[in-house]
Amino acid sequence: MSIITKYVCRRLIVYYLAFLLMMMAFFVFVDFMEHIGRVTKHNVPISLIGMYYLCFLPRLVVEMSWLSFLVAMLFVLGSLAKNNEFMAMMAGGISMYAIAAPLLVIGALLSAGVFCLQEFVMPDTLVRAYEMMETDFAQETEHRSIYNIASTGKRNRFYFFDVVDVEKGVLTGVHIHTRKGGSIVERIDADSAVWDKSTARWRLENGVVKKFDPDGVVTSNVPFSEMEAPFREPPKTLRAYALRERELDFRQLRRQIRNLEKSGYDAQRLKVDYHMKFALPLANLIVVLLGLPFALECRVGGLVLGFALSLISALLYYGSFQIGLALGKGGSLPAVAAAWLPNLLFLAFGAGLTLRTRT
Repeated sequence: MSIITKYVCRRLIVYYLAFLLMMMAFFVFVDFMEHIGRVTKHNVPISLIGMYYLCFLPRLVVEMSWLSFLVAMLFVLGSLAKNNEFMAMMAGGISMYAIAAPLLVIGALLSAGVFCLQEFVMPDTLVRAYEMMETDFAQETEHRSIYNIASTGKRNRFYFFDVVDVEKGVLTGVHIHTRKGGSIVERIDADSAVWDKSTARWRLENGVVKKFDPDGVVTSNVPFSEMEAPFREPPKTLRAYALRERELDFRQLRRQIRNLEKSGYDAQRLKVDYHMKFALPLANLIVVLLGLPFALECRVGGLVLGFALSLISALLYYGSFQIGLALGKGGSLPAVAAAWLPNLLFLAFGAGLTLRTRT
């Protein structure tokens, strides 16, 4: 590794960490001010508040890493261009691509690191943060319904609940599938289920039990007004399960998608989340191609112009992700296209600008 490469990489890493810490500190301040009334009302200890935000740090790194890297790269390369250091390097026979290569390596390493943090650390820490917010930060939990809960139970049963009202102990839209040999042999659909505290069991209301032969033909169709549910998890357990459902890793998401599709349900929203698991970390690599040509604009219009162009690109990039996410979960775009189209578009755009830049 040359002296110039070490110099650029060292400055880039220092700026990246500095901007990342600044952004995380800003988020913590804003979030704390938003919840300060709840915190003071219930006298939440400082140690618990610190643990709560510590659990949120992996998520902040995942979401802010690419923007911190873009801004850091802009400052480092922009200062090189503004001080005519780029011109001196090129006069000495050093190509811009030779400078860009280690940046791409750092971007690839950051993408891999963010992916590992997202999959192996963030799920557990976020669940802990949600649990503290739901319980430790208040004497009583907020009344809140939970939507679209899926679970795999014993005896090859698969459960899906449209709405879960934990406080009232009511499930709306209950669907239970029993599989055998890869085929559904029984399906129970009920309008609702009510938690009976005296028996500690759920009672299904207004539904039908269908049985199928190995070819999928209905052999019996028995309606019911009330029956005992084949699951016993209390409402609070469903709440805890719902918290964990928010932060599934890619393997758990893939398993959940298969279960839903085998049971005949649309897994489009989960498919979008699954592909986003891989698409979002790559932003740390793609911003290299976005930031490099704009940083070089500092030679023409100064640091302000390069900074403005780079941030506009970052906002467009982030906005395209959000639009793709909304269109994908709404069913207007296939899941793969919703997650990967922004990356492909900005990869082509950034690569084109980089190739056209004078070296």
